[in-house]
Amino acid sequence: MDVRQLRTRDALARAIRDLASQRTLADITVTDVALHAGISRPTFYAHAASPGALLGAVLGAELQALREEFDRLSEQSAADETIPLERFQSALVEHVYRNAAIYRHNLRHRLPPELRDVLIDHIEWGLVDHLTRHPDIAPRDPEAESDAKSAGENENNSKVDASEARYREAALYSAMAASGTVAALETWLRAPDPLHPARAVSAIRRGTAEWWTAAR
Repeated sequence: MDVRQLRTRDALARAIRDLASQRTLADITVTDVALHAGISRPTFYAHAASPGALLGAVLGAELQALREEFDRLSEQSAADETIPLERFQSALVEHVYRNAAIYRHNLRHRLPPELRDVLIDHIEWGLVDHLTRHPDIAPRDPEAESDAKSAGENENNSKVDASEARYREAALYSAMAASGTVAALETWLRAPDPLHPARAVSAIRRGTAEWWTAAR
């Protein structure tokens, strides 16, 4: 990406942040964003399909940085290390708090898909990676273990092997945790001012299944 493209990308990021802090995504047009960023409509479409997609990409870049840091800490930690998960939860709440004007302005009963999905996806991906690195912290599904064992004992058995079974199990746990966390954040965002990030972090940790952070 050359310097001109970087400048355009930064101008678009500032524009969609400014506009989404003042009105809902449903009320923001491509023309609005293009005018605010000082670019043409064709240039906008060279970077994003819609204002919602642009905002999702901008916030997603922040969330990806948080997830990459979580992945780095998780990879370095022992299986019973709780600090990476706690840091990830804190960083996630801080991200939402920094962008509270955007999230709250677009919050009705739930966040719109462009915002909700990017939050769920990055949390889920981070948790799946964490469980993949530390498979012993999650409770085991006896039926899945039995299926995997049977598959391993019989070469002609078409059932999934142990690693695939554990991955699917990790994906299920991570999906539940991610969706629940985002729902909790939406409830927190609906609270009156001032918002208290520390309370949100504390509530999320109390609501997290104990085995996520229990020493093994």
